[in-house]
Formats: sequence, C-alpha cells, structure tokens
Amino acid sequence: MAANYWTSTQRKYWTFTPEKLAEIRDDLDRQAAKAIEQHPYPDRRLMFIFLRDRLLQLAKRLPFRQQCVATALVYLHRYFLSTPMQNVNLYLLTATAFYLASKTEESPHHIRLVAAEARQAWPEFVPGDVSRLGEMEFCLISEMHSQLIVWHPYRSLIALKENQDLKLSNDELGLAWSIINDSYMTDLPLTCAPHLIAIIAMFLAVVFLPTAKAAGTLRPISHDTLANPDSGPFSSLVGRQALSGSFNAVIGNLQMSNHPGSQTNPAPNGKARASLNDSSSQRVDREKTIAAIKESEKLQNIMRFLVESGIDIEQMIESTQEMISLYDVWEQYSEKSIKDTVSRCLKSRALDN
Repeated sequence: MAANYWTSTQRKYWTFTPEKLAEIRDDLDRQAAKAIEQHPYPDRRLMFIFLRDRLLQLAKRLPFRQQCVATALVYLHRYFLSTPMQNVNLYLLTATAFYLASKTEESPHHIRLVAAEARQAWPEFVPGDVSRLGEMEFCLISEMHSQLIVWHPYRSLIALKENQDLKLSNDELGLAWSIINDSYMTDLPLTCAPHLIAIIAMFLAVVFLPTAKAAGTLRPISHDTLANPDSGPFSSLVGRQALSGSFNAVIGNLQMSNHPGSQTNPAPNGKARASLNDSSSQRVDREKTIAAIKESEKLQNIMRFLVESGIDIEQMIESTQEMISLYDVWEQYSEKSIKDTVSRCLKSRALDN
C-alpha cells in the first residue's frame, strides 16, 4: 500500500487525461459496437446515478462505512474501461463491487450474506449460487490488476476545514461533502487527484451556499463525521434543479463578454416582451450574484489560496464545469426507464443466469 497518493497505483495507473479517457472508451465502443447498438444505454452519468442508487439500496441492508460506497463506485468506473456495460450483469457486478470494497475498506461482510441480500433485493437478476459472486469478484480484481487501494477527497476536505485562512463553516463543509459524493457519478475519480476534487467541492459550496439555504438543500454534517469521515452518510445534493440554474448563471456570466444589448431591436410586445423581461430579470440576478461573489471576503481568501497552492487552474475550471453538467443531466434521470432498459438487455443477452 502506498504511503500517499503521489506514489499510489491510483495516480500511476488509474488517472487519465480526458482525451486519453475518451480514446479508451472509443476503442471499447468499437469492439462492442453490436451489443451497444442493440441495447443503447443512456448517458454514462445517468447510469452511474442508477448504479449508485443500487449500491445504497444494498448498503441499507448491511452495516457499512461511507467509503465502501465511494470505493465501489471507483471500482465500477475502472471496470467499465475494459468491459462495456451491456456485457455484464450490472446487478451482480454492483453487489460484487460492494463486497470487494467492504473488504478493502476494512468493513468486511461474509460473501453468503452479501449474496443473500443482493438476491433478496434483485431476485430476478442475481443468481442464488454464491459462487457466481466469487467468480465476479475474481474478474473484477483481475480487470483492476489487483490495484484496489483508492484515495478519496474526504480527508482533503477535512484538511481544508482546518485551514484557518479559509474559514469554512460546517454548512459549507456539509454542502461540499455532498458535492464530493456526487462527483463519483462523473469522470472526476479517473481524471482528478482527490485533493483537487475536494477544492472544487469547497469552491462550489462557498459560492452557492446562499442558494442551497434558500432551496432547503443543506444537510448538516455532524462532529462525529468530522472526527471519523467513514461514519457519515453517503448523502447526495438535493434540490439539484435550483442549484444547477445557479451554477449555469454564474459560469455563464464569467464566460460572457460584453455584447450590445437588445435595445436596438423594435419594441417587443406580447410573448416577445415577456421573454425580454425574463431575460432582463435573469441578467440582473446574475449581475447581483457576480457582485456578491466579488465582494465576498471568504471567496477572495479562496482565490488567494488557489493561486498560492499552485494547482492547475485550467484543470479545475474544466472539472468544475463537469460537476455543473452533472446536475443538468441529473434532471433527465428516470430510474424506471433505466431499470427497464437494463432488464431488457440482461434478458436478451442471457446475462441474468
């Protein structure tokens, strides 16, 4: 086991540039073109939301550490770099990833117990033979080349909380914690160092804490969780639509150049006037948001911290945008639709036997 992230197998073998990741997936898609064409799955992020929910469904039945779910999701990310989703029983794989992660995170469960709980949760797709889960575990370990140790952003976030210059509140920490949990539905575990994900989550939490409070989406973080991150719940960010709108408003304004307004157009009426009024109102709201951010002493401290820390600002911006896009895509999530699609694929390809 590596003593730190910088010498870990995660950094050496399981961290990719977005371009390299796209290349790996394109090659995989070409190799499995027929299966993918016959059973197209929705956006990868939506599939990971579905898999995350299945992990939590299984975890409710068994005592577990929070990082078991996070580690299992990373295992799934890695596995799907060599195996298309259409070529595997996702329910059996999810149960196996949880079982393996629970051992890695030193919170083990007996294989028969995990298999029995998975069978009870998904009787149609999880075989009763315990050996099938053992075979899938061997396959999962093999595909990851026995490189099972995963470094997570939670400890880095705690370290940021202890930085006196940043002055993070528990509310901001709780919001950042949920954003980190949501990052496992994106490619960030494969493209970013854990500390960078923690910084992104902290930045977004500070910027959008007022919106989260207004939307009632805050989930307070307990002192027990601060002392022992494994004890906290694997909570997600709720009220995603409101926050997604705020994300886009701020980022949009930061990227906008000054263009002439629509005042040169003829005076609108009817729907055109209503549309213009809405646009003007949104512009005013965005301007107020940007002004508030610029006047925030805490945000200025964070900006100073980012400059002095020497992190890759360009990578942070791109990764922040990836988090923002997740909340946009999340609005399209339909568990029933994905469940039906997966079911048809498993039955058609006889992957449930």
